[in-house]
Amino acid sequence: MTKRMSYGKFDKFIHWLMAVNIGATLYFAYGISELTNDLKLAEYGDHGLSVTTIAICLVIRTLWRAYEGFPALPASMSQIQKLAAKAMHYFLYICLCCQIVVGILLASTTEQDFIATGYNIDYSSFNLVSKELYQPLLLIHKSVYWLILALLAIHITAAFKHHFFDKDEVLIRMLPFMKRR
Repeated sequence: MTKRMSYGKFDKFIHWLMAVNIGATLYFAYGISELTNDLKLAEYGDHGLSVTTIAICLVIRTLWRAYEGFPALPASMSQIQKLAAKAMHYFLYICLCCQIVVGILLASTTEQDFIATGYNIDYSSFNLVSKELYQPLLLIHKSVYWLILALLAIHITAAFKHHFFDKDEVLIRMLPFMKRR
């Protein structure tokens, strides 16, 4: 049995749904903690919607990958490159999970309502940790934000490297509406 080389439609859909939500969250979340309470109220709902969507997609994608496995990487990649690619993906997923958990803990410390628009989940009502942990959690949340941004920059750069320099199908196999060469 040969291992498939490309991702299916479901894989691509979940990947790009996550990508759009992660991109929007990173863009719109920058500086959210410095907003006035009135502006926070409006932003928290959208932030909660996007992050909850990411969390759901993350669970679905992780379960799907565990069931379906991963397409084979190009034979032209060295073992160290394959190991780096795998480590990069796992580290990105771990950071996303940590960011979501820290975000939920952070939301439970705020006096401001943090209700995910569309899902109607009131994260601020969870009361998971003491309000005194707001500043340390915010610092962790901001730090992981920058780590995720760096990992995504590496991820995207690596995809372009594969496409433009290595001339393999690593990028094409995840693009929607693209057929393999």
